[in-house]
Amino acid sequence: MIATIHTFGRDLKRNPHIHCLIPELVYSQKTNKLKMFHHFNFSRLRKTFQYQLIHLIIESGGLSKLEERNRLYKEHPKGFYVYAKSKSDNNDSNNSKNIQGCINHFIRYAGRPAMAENRITKYNKESKTVSWFYNDHKDEKRYDVTDIVIDFINRLIINIPNYHFLTTRYYGFYANASKKTLDKVHALLKILKNKNYSRETRKEIKKQTH
Repeated sequence: MIATIHTFGRDLKRNPHIHCLIPELVYSQKTNKLKMFHHFNFSRLRKTFQYQLIHLIIESGGLSKLEERNRLYKEHPKGFYVYAKSKSDNNDSNNSKNIQGCINHFIRYAGRPAMAENRITKYNKESKTVSWFYNDHKDEKRYDVTDIVIDFINRLIINIPNYHFLTTRYYGFYANASKKTLDKVHALLKILKNKNYSRETRKEIKKQTH
């Protein structure tokens, strides 16, 4: 599994959420075989996510009162919000397109600021305001916003992660420690790697560039 955290929404409001890519296969080291599956229990995922998140908040010192925890479970009986959609498709070309779209989405949000420059439509030097827009997820309509410069800057910098904070994590056979396992998975899927991303190769490239 690959997971990345985003702290903002399109409207730049504080909206911490996690995006996950979950492979629709299981690899067995004993048999060196893959088992494909296309079902994921989203109901259990919502409730598990709810329980684990509340537990982490309690460990960090929040939700000290029992009634606060009970209220969250009572107000969200189906668990916390999870937007999950299978990318499987009987058409291989469409399936590949969907998967690549997910990957592009990950990369775009993990390696860029909270908002692209092309969403800034105007800067008024006299009134010291910035005009920008966003398309809402719910209706895909465009909304135009005008902020005082300081407020606009605050919207952006609040989403800058701390130094050395990793926004993306890799689990299972995607983790760096499981490189050999991932190579076996690639071999079984008959996927040829375009590049060698091993630690040894990265070290060699680093030596050559210094």
